[in-house]
Amino acid sequence: MRKIYFLLFLILIHFFNAQSITLDSSFGTGGYSNYDNYYETSDAVMLPDGQFITATSTGSITIRKVNQNGNIDLAFGTKNHDMGANSLEKSEAVKKIVLHNDKIIIYGRVNATPTHSLYDLFITRINLDGTLDPSFGTNGFTTQSVGQNGSVYDMVVDNNGNSYLYAYNAGYYLTKINSNGMVDTSFGTNGKLSLPSFTLYKFYIQNDGKLVMAGSRVNPLTSMQESYIERRFPDGAYDSTFGNSGTLLMPNNQGSRIKSFEYNYSDNSILILHQSSSSSDTFFLSKIQISDGAMISNFANNGRTSNYFFLTANQLDLSQITVLPNSKIVVMGSITNLFNGTANFLQQLFVTRFNPNGSIDYTISNTGFQVFMATPPNTSMRADFIKKLFNLNNGSLVLSYSGDSVTYGSKSYLSKFIDSSYLGTDSVSNKDQNNILTLYPNPAGNSITIQNGKSDNETFNFKIFDLSGKIVQTGSSRFNDHIDIRNLIKGNYIIQVETKKGNQHSVKLIKN
Repeated sequence: MRKIYFLLFLILIHFFNAQSITLDSSFGTGGYSNYDNYYETSDAVMLPDGQFITATSTGSITIRKVNQNGNIDLAFGTKNHDMGANSLEKSEAVKKIVLHNDKIIIYGRVNATPTHSLYDLFITRINLDGTLDPSFGTNGFTTQSVGQNGSVYDMVVDNNGNSYLYAYNAGYYLTKINSNGMVDTSFGTNGKLSLPSFTLYKFYIQNDGKLVMAGSRVNPLTSMQESYIERRFPDGAYDSTFGNSGTLLMPNNQGSRIKSFEYNYSDNSILILHQSSSSSDTFFLSKIQISDGAMISNFANNGRTSNYFFLTANQLDLSQITVLPNSKIVVMGSITNLFNGTANFLQQLFVTRFNPNGSIDYTISNTGFQVFMATPPNTSMRADFIKKLFNLNNGSLVLSYSGDSVTYGSKSYLSKFIDSSYLGTDSVSNKDQNNILTLYPNPAGNSITIQNGKSDNETFNFKIFDLSGKIVQTGSSRFNDHIDIRNLIKGNYIIQVETKKGNQHSVKLIKN
């Protein structure tokens, strides 16, 4: 009997200590912001002040702004732009938008003929007020032929404003568009660099300008699709210091593909989300070094977790991974429910959370995951395309996605979530209340001061990261002294402090 009471006690303790993820009901309508009635051909980007610019293909490209509270900014209005003339529905697909130096860069595919028999890729630059930037390309945009069956898949932008586009036209290739919007004909062959055949899921540009492409490639030894990464210099040459002469094939006995990853420049690591290529329900995490791609042995089991599988979570499509300031790992995507008692199948939002060592965090729920409707209740909308996950670094997450419904048509959404495992701005690694850090003023102007509970003047080193993980400022200071941050642009940051004893703390910083 005592054992039964003890088990009940443990269950109650688990219940009352549950740290679930919930929708932020103050955002939009019950946590959802419907910014357009189209899907697939849409994307969003977060501005430094926490607002969002969205782009959707509606025949032309439609630009809107969503405020921090999830409401459409009516004063901003709706801006429509064509990527060419003399063709109905010229802009067929918006693939991605990127924020760079207070400009918004958008790329996608357009119809090159009224009959849709040939296609061009396009890239355009938009001002923050939604107008075209006429100094870019020809009157604000550039196009390049991708032929009859060509398409574009992903894009990155370097620190100088040059864009690299991953595209297909009788073979995969990269094309480079200079910061002025013109094709860089010195890159590859007349601006196109041929690539080996592999499936791309994630394209990234490092702080040092190196290009990282990840997804899956056939392993010639097993004939299975395996997780694959390659890294190249800005001129397109392989970086021989990474993996095997610039490439890294990561075998798995079930076959796998890299769906997403997250960089951490402070500890030289890349956290990678893999999903099985033979069973979409199985996934795992791994961690490698940025410098050379070697496994980080102190993560999980020599750098790799076990294969995870939830018995009650079938038909998963995972696509987003991020790390909270308390080092908890959040993975999001979609889950398809084929047996919901209706004629429609539901493709809902899926989220699971991991501890810093890669083990599943069952405090999120007793199943280890949570499921959310793709739209407010009582609709059959599907989450067909999960586009981006924005980490606000205060325990809040905003997901950008779009979907379709027989009943309700096509829609694009932003949804905001609150992770209750992170309840403050300081790292939970603090073991002593006296070590808790206070940063003020926050929001800040040209300087900040950091105090600890002891109010002493101990020295410390610090690094300041922007929301993409890039280091934007480093230095040393003392508690209670002023730190000059006048060179930071307005936006959200994380400042990481390391004391002389080696203790690390992370605090959110807002620069006005």
